[in-house]
Amino acid sequence: MKKPMPFDFLLDYLPAKVVIKPAIGMYYIYFEGKIVLIFRKVNKNPQHNGIWIATQREDHTSLKAAIPALTDFEFEDHVTEPNWLLLKDGHEDFEEAAINLCELIGRRDKRIGKATAKAVQLTS
Repeated sequence: MKKPMPFDFLLDYLPAKVVIKPAIGMYYIYFEGKIVLIFRKVNKNPQHNGIWIATQREDHTSLKAAIPALTDFEFEDHVTEPNWLLLKDGHEDFEEAAINLCELIGRRDKRIGKATAKAVQLTS
């Protein structure tokens, strides 16, 4: 049996034309040729559960200033992908911060999203 999508209440705050693709324990969110978010809620490595935000390293400071609940990834066993931030699912401001992220995506904030061949294919 497939698990329900975590944080599905956020679909009410995302643009209507997002494309959602499930993966193992994760849901990839695409919008206008970019991957913008990943929703993750699995038992393995629960410290990485929450919302992954596709961004660029140079935008981390301004995004974290706008949404203080965002953090860098902390991987014990390897170097992290520098272009992602994390909103941990257990953060006390999770819901408000997640809604703020969705609103930024709806306003096409240039700091969020990474163009990939798959994203372009899915959303065009």
